[in-house]
Amino acid sequence: MRHGGTLTLVGAGDADNLDPALSVHTATRGILRAYTRQLVTYRAGRDQATAGEVVADMATELPTRANGRLDPTGQEYVFTLRQGVRWDDHRPVTAADLARGIKRLAHPDAPSPALTYFARTIRGLARLRDELATLDPTEVTTAIECRVIEGIEVVGTDTIVLRTLGHSVDFLNILALPSASPAPIEYSGFLPGSDDIVRRLRSSGPYLVREYVPGKQLVLGRNPAWDPATDPVRAAHLDEVSVRMGVAEAEAFRLVDTGEVDMLWDIQPVTAELPRLFGDPRLEIHPAGLFSPYLAVNMLSPNENRATSKVQVRRAVSAALDRSAVSRVWGGPRLSELAWRVLPPLCSAYTPIDPIPPGSPTGDPEAARALLAEAGYPDGVTLRMVHRDRDIHPESVREMGIALARAGITLEPVPVSITELFATYFASAEPAVRGDWDLAFTGWEPDWHGDNARTYLQPLFESRPEGSWNLGFYTSPRVDRLLAEGRDSSDRDTANAAYRAVEAEVLRDMAVIPVLFAHQYWFHAPRVRGWEPYPVLNGDLTTVWLEP
Repeated sequence: MRHGGTLTLVGAGDADNLDPALSVHTATRGILRAYTRQLVTYRAGRDQATAGEVVADMATELPTRANGRLDPTGQEYVFTLRQGVRWDDHRPVTAADLARGIKRLAHPDAPSPALTYFARTIRGLARLRDELATLDPTEVTTAIECRVIEGIEVVGTDTIVLRTLGHSVDFLNILALPSASPAPIEYSGFLPGSDDIVRRLRSSGPYLVREYVPGKQLVLGRNPAWDPATDPVRAAHLDEVSVRMGVAEAEAFRLVDTGEVDMLWDIQPVTAELPRLFGDPRLEIHPAGLFSPYLAVNMLSPNENRATSKVQVRRAVSAALDRSAVSRVWGGPRLSELAWRVLPPLCSAYTPIDPIPPGSPTGDPEAARALLAEAGYPDGVTLRMVHRDRDIHPESVREMGIALARAGITLEPVPVSITELFATYFASAEPAVRGDWDLAFTGWEPDWHGDNARTYLQPLFESRPEGSWNLGFYTSPRVDRLLAEGRDSSDRDTANAAYRAVEAEVLRDMAVIPVLFAHQYWFHAPRVRGWEPYPVLNGDLTTVWLEP
């Protein structure tokens, strides 16, 4: 194994956010793996059976009843930080940094997309979120820094006690999310995700952000304060990681195909090239349980007499879709499965019995027309679809437009950059209420593997949308109740029964429109070695090394 050298990645877009509290884009979160750490995490690797196994990271050990760090009720967890875990300026990472990192997820002006996990699990965090929303903006910083909540107790500099609302069987999985990263005191007083934070980024991992020019380049260099003896899961074989941004897809593919650069970053090989790459060791395919792509449905849109608020219209779109055509764009059956449901086969709550009958792989325009007429649109309807303007997304939307047109549904594409998609269209309810979009072509990846039904269902369908991924503002008291049953269950079988009921309910409501279950795949130059898949973070850059 060779040490040193620069790994060069190339891509079309930008990082969605370098602040771990706000980042959701897979490619960006792969970068976060290199410069953030959490109390607990996962090991990178290809074994699906162990992909969801939580291990200690900054913590000395996992809390268990046997070691006395988990109380008999299963609701109080005690973590002690390893000695020698430091920020890149050599200051120790402290328990107060961890508490700050969790509490800042509830900032009212920039709530974390992962907030719904934490607020529904840690005692007092939902109350803090609600209190922060009532404060004058000048008071928020002090409240985040000074408010004591029941679920977070700092003991000295190296111990933190976390208390849950109930018996949360997946609490350690939640703490393994990048959003659970500690936040140094320098972040206090600044809006999460803002340029002020990015200029003050601190690293606790093996690399640090040495340079960032939005839309052009991101460079990671070694963190001089990182001690491999304190990190049981990461390595640091490379001297540097350089990400070139803003490169056209075809050119990016050519650069990797010819070996001029090492790896694609945020895009996939162009569809036309995939057939010759199957079997090529440079193309690595890894099943990952992705609910991607799917169509988010804007329940608030006023367009076409509130067309998307009508379940028959939503069902008509699903019936009309040619999923097989979209699959061809995404590489065909080797790289995706057609989807009419939310929970994929890799999820422990999955059952072979379909919650709703699957439709025609190529679409059923007559059935779709009948549903439109039933909804009051016998002459058809026009819907606006927002989507990323790069990679295989525009081609996918074109194929969907062709299929929907056969059913009398005119699709108006709204192509935007990934930054604009997250920062503008999905950042608040205003674009939805204005009717800036009716459908969104997007995707979802589970935040952990194995016992992970909650990671598909709670973010996408819980009625309260703040800090969640409920992009269309879907609301269902029954779904909320079933989600609570799953979260509060003391055993996984009971939880999964509740989660299967949630899946059936949201599919009857057609709260989202499933399209595919895609696999993860990566394309890299022959000299790249050690690229290991990491749960939902696009692979672990810290394990990579380069052949001469």
